[in-house]
Amino acid sequence: MNALRIKKTLLIMLALVLVCLIIVKIVVKTKEDWVVIEEKYFQTKEGRGLLGIKSGELLEIHGNNPSCAMKFDNGLTYTMDCDEYLDYNVGEKVKIDSIVNDKVKLRRK
Repeated sequence: MNALRIKKTLLIMLALVLVCLIIVKIVVKTKEDWVVIEEKYFQTKEGRGLLGIKSGELLEIHGNNPSCAMKFDNGLTYTMDCDEYLDYNVGEKVKIDSIVNDKVKLRRK
């Protein structure tokens, strides 16, 4: 009888752990939403800021003199490596992988 009680207790604990892991997975998944690129900014010839290719908006970014940036539909604008993300288009759906030193790393589907 004692062994049966231990097995039931262990089964209940494992079920609770499984439920907790499922809840954590759902919460983490909602935080990693996909975003749409709204604007791409490239450095002007005069070097006075970053110019939006679609809107013509001039973006003043201070710091390590970034050469390009992107604005996303969540309202945030990040600088990035231009060579790596040159082929990403405005209106494309991407996922923000990580943000290190205000530089973003993106990935596609």
